[in-house]
Order: sequence, then structure tokens, then C-alpha cells
Amino acid sequence: MAVYPVSGKKIVVFGLARSGLAAVAWLIEQGAHPIAVDSDVSKQKQALALGAQVFSFDQLFWMDIAAVIQSPGIPLSHPLSQQALHQGIPVLSDCELFRQANPEAFIVGVTGTNGKSTTTVLIGHILKQAGYPVAIGGNIGIPVLSLPPLDEGGIYVLELSSYQLELSNSLNMNIVAWLNISEDHLERHGSMDQYVQAKYKIFQHVKQAPKAVIGIDDVYSHEIYEKHRAVSSHITIPVSCKKKLEEGVWVHDHHLYDSDQSQQQMISDLARYTQLQGLHNYQNIAVAYGVCMQLGLTTAKILEGISTFPGLEHRQEWVTEIDGVIFINDSKATNAEATSKALSVYTSVYWIAGGVPKSDGIHPLKTYFPQICEAFLFGQAETEFATTLEGVVPYSLCQTLDVAVERAYKAVKKSVGGKGVILFSPACASFDQFQDFEHRGRTFKHLVYQLKGLHLS
Repeated sequence: MAVYPVSGKKIVVFGLARSGLAAVAWLIEQGAHPIAVDSDVSKQKQALALGAQVFSFDQLFWMDIAAVIQSPGIPLSHPLSQQALHQGIPVLSDCELFRQANPEAFIVGVTGTNGKSTTTVLIGHILKQAGYPVAIGGNIGIPVLSLPPLDEGGIYVLELSSYQLELSNSLNMNIVAWLNISEDHLERHGSMDQYVQAKYKIFQHVKQAPKAVIGIDDVYSHEIYEKHRAVSSHITIPVSCKKKLEEGVWVHDHHLYDSDQSQQQMISDLARYTQLQGLHNYQNIAVAYGVCMQLGLTTAKILEGISTFPGLEHRQEWVTEIDGVIFINDSKATNAEATSKALSVYTSVYWIAGGVPKSDGIHPLKTYFPQICEAFLFGQAETEFATTLEGVVPYSLCQTLDVAVERAYKAVKKSVGGKGVILFSPACASFDQFQDFEHRGRTFKHLVYQLKGLHLS
């Protein structure tokens, strides 16, 4: 159901995090009458300052409400959402409203369990380097309704989470970049099938199926590839980092290849991109390459963009080196699958992990245990993780991150040679001790810089 244009309409904004407050501001600019709902008093004050009305859930009066713009952090099962749907009022994401307001905009949508942010920013960077007007937003932390209008030929690159996609029904992407699927967010979606179905909504359209670049190295994603290829008349490019493809983009022995039925071309040695190492980053590069090829960029322009990409904060971010000890901030690793990517890159690792554990804990990481010299555990997960590591990897129960950083550094300095990598890759959610993974990562870096200052003094 079309909600745009919104001028003169009463629209509920449910949830006042970054995207919610951006929605309030945008709605007021458009001449709408936003009604903000959130239990956080400080957020209510911000919405009032922007010009919205503020109500609690039980105060809300539904007559003449045109739509509910819902925070992606709130599930559709919430009583407010259900009440709105029961009355025939559409409940949608800010992303879908953005698409309704910009029907002619060219949008690349990026989704997957891991690698979304890096791939989103990498695609945007390549396009900017090639001279395209570009705006990046979505789940990466930049609300879509805060994005600027783009000149002719402009491209929006949006990171889209399962939470956002669950609240969207017709995003009409021009190109979809699908990376991978592994177990995540099951507390929200209930099962892997429902999680995948939420993700699959990125392909939904009204007039024309999107072009797509799809990683096929897991079972779920391969099924999505076959499904989309069967129904789409547009080009669908498969990407693999595990096997050679007769047609598609693939990686072998850190080299990127592009194949069709008539020829196979080696595109680049990926080892040269030091800021994008590891098989997971090779997949990010391969998908970004496929998207940019779909957009008509030359191979030379794409490689130029990749070579100048600086990397992302909190994603295997090189923080500093203190007397032979390297500190890596991988705070974005909120599950074991993400942490496995970092552990696959480094050896002689002193691993800092902990927080709110996911359902599979760190059992999927057992393959990498031999390269961990010692683990430093904190937060809610420390006892559970210690049980998994018992008798295999030495560990220290640290309770808090500051203790873990200090003990890890001392352990490296006491080791033979006194050198190694301190990898902060928590494999957990952050909400027991931090606001989010960004807060957690910044705290880690602050502690490292403090340590460096003490060391230098």
C-alpha cells in the first residue's frame, strides 16, 4: 500500500533510534504529522524538539493514522504492530518509505549474514572513485531518510538487514548483492527458514526483478541463486570462493577470476589488498566486483577503487602496534561465524572474546583453537566459553574488557619472542556491558591507546 506522498498525513513513528528520529525529521520536512512512540524519555524529548507529537503505546488513538514507520529493532509481533495491521494500517520500514518517495532512484541493496557493511562501503567507494554520485546508508548506521538527493546518474548503496527486510514488501532494488547466510538472529525470526525468507524479501519487486550478484558457497544462498535465476530474466551472477565456476566470479588461491562459457580471465591477485585479507573479504571483493561489472564499470576502474579502499572501523581494524604486539579491533564480530573470518587470517593469536553469547557459542571455532595461544574471556559468556576451551586452549576469566586487554598484553610480552597478535573478536552481542558493537570497539581502542601511552611513558 502506497503511503507516499505523506503531506498532511498522520504517521506513527514507532521506535526512536537513529532511523526513527531521521524519519520524524523527514516527515516534518514533507509536511506530515508524525506521532512518535518510544518508552525512552530522552528520545521522546528529541522527537518533541523536532516537532512531533509524542504518545505512549496505550495513549495512541488509531483514527486517521495513515501508516506506522517501525524501527527495525522492533519485531512485527509487537502488540502495536499487530493492532495497526488488524485495523488495515500499513506497517513498514523507513527503507520502503524511501523507495516510495524515490521511485526512479537507482538502488543497490546489499544483504547477507556477514560482510554486508564492508561490501556496501566497498561498492560505494569504487563508484565514488569512478566518478558516480553516491550515497551510502541503511543498516550501516546512516538512516536512509537522511540521505541526500542525488544528481542524474547517482546510485544509492544500501545495507539491508533481515530486520529491515522483514518490514519491507516492495523495495524494487535495481541490483541485489547477496553475500551469504549462516545462523543468526533466530531469537527474532524463530527458525533458519524464516530468517532466510526475511532476507529473500530484498528481491521483491512490482515491475521488474532486480539484477543480482549472489554468493553461492552455503546451501541456503545456493538455493536462493537457483530460485532467482529461474524467475529472473535479468543477469544473475554467481560468486564462489570455494570452487571454480564455468560462468561467474570466483576466487582460487587468493586470485580473482571472471568466467563465461567462452573464456576464463584472471582479474587480480587479491593478496595485494592488505586491508581486505581473508577468504571472507575475498568474497566481499568478488561480490563488489560483480555489482560494479553489472553497472558497466571497467575492470581497471574497479581495481583502482579496491586498491584505494581504506577498510572499515571495527572490522579487523588494525589499531596499533606496541613493541611487536599488534592489536586488531574486530568488534563487529557478534557471532562465531564472523569471528572465524578473523581467526582464519592470523596466527599466534591472543584472543579476547565475550559478551552475550549466541546460541551456538564458540563450538564452530574449534578448527581454529590450535592457533590460539591464550584466550581472555569477559562478560556473560566467559563461563560458557571457558567450558568449551577447557583442556584445549589456555584461558583467563577477566570479567571486563579492560582486564582482558591488560592481561593479553602481559601474556604476549611473557611469551617466547614477546610478539604476537591480540585479536579482539568477541563472537558475542555487546549488550551486557556496552551500548552496541561500535561502543565496544571504541572502548577497546581507547584501552589500547591508554596502554600504548603507559608503555611509551
